[in-house]
Amino acid sequence: MSTEHSTDRIDPTTVENQADRVVVSFRSPDADPDTDDWWIADSDWLHDGLTTSSYLRYLHWAHAGPVSVDDEWEEFVNCGCASPQDVILRVETIDGNPAIGDQTTIEIVSRKAVLEDTPGSEDSDTEC
Repeated sequence: MSTEHSTDRIDPTTVENQADRVVVSFRSPDADPDTDDWWIADSDWLHDGLTTSSYLRYLHWAHAGPVSVDDEWEEFVNCGCASPQDVILRVETIDGNPAIGDQTTIEIVSRKAVLEDTPGSEDSDTEC
């Protein structure tokens, strides 16, 4: 499991053998990753912040390159009114090759939904 950020960024357009899709879950840094007791994981505003086109573009740039299931990244998302929310993003599944590139679809779901084995409805999943 990796939580370190590299200062050497990879251009996502140069990544070879890109994954078709990577499913990434989010949870509070204070929540146990193996329980579903974090109430905010269902919050629409947090999901909306994580699935904006600019945030998904950021994830492509910040995490371009090799990726593994169970990798975790400490991030934050702007929830408006200068109130950032810390989150832990976790790679849940990888379809295709094990690397994030510019052509990789990144799907964001709550960790609670993963634990409940219901990654979300068609209208709540966002892809880029």
